[in-house]
Order: sequence, then structure tokens, then C-alpha cells
Amino acid sequence: MVAKRPSNDMWLEERQVVGEYCKNTRELALRLLEAISERLGLENDYMEKALGKQVQHMAMNYYPPCLQPELTYGLPGLKDPNAITILLQDGVSGLQVFRNGKWVAVNPIPDTLVINIGDMVQVY
Repeated sequence: MVAKRPSNDMWLEERQVVGEYCKNTRELALRLLEAISERLGLENDYMEKALGKQVQHMAMNYYPPCLQPELTYGLPGLKDPNAITILLQDGVSGLQVFRNGKWVAVNPIPDTLVINIGDMVQVY
């Protein structure tokens, strides 16, 4: 027996909300790139032109609370290869940044955004 695929209307409201969120975060990223360009003494649209038409990637991850964190392994340190990463925070901790040679916890403030400048911007 083959399961019937749900209709496209099943998640219509959720798709609209996610679509609006993606649109708004893309606009925010472009405004941030303009501000970075200006601060570097470049034309406002320099970063946008240099990066070209970039693909926007959105992921939603859910990390349930860990009852015994001392028994788990985290992910290895990594660099962000993107230009701008925008993270919507909730009340769950775990995000760290590498600063002055050591990993530092980013304490979550619910309903705020963390803006990460990735390797693509650091090249300029």
C-alpha cells in the first residue's frame, strides 16, 4: 500500500508564514550587507554586486533538552562559509563562538536575532 501524499493545501498557512519570514530575513541580510559596505568605505551595493545572486537557505532545527549533557558530544568547531547567517533564538543554549582563541557561550535571549558574518564577507 502506498501512502497518499498530502495535498498542497495541508500546510498552506505554515508555508505562507515561512515564506514571509524568508522574505523579511533576506531583506535584512541585504540591508546588513549595505551597512557593511558603507562602513568599509565602499559603495552601498558593493557586497551585493560582489556576491551576486545568492541562494537563500533556511533550516528549522529543533533540539530537545538534553537530560544528561555531560554524556553527549557536541559538533566540532566550524566556520560559516556564507555571507550572513541570521539565527532566531529561543530559550535553548548551545550556540558558541570562537573568540580570542577559545569557545565562548552565546547566552540565548528569546525572540532575538543573532547575526553571524561569514567567510564570504570577511574576504572583502
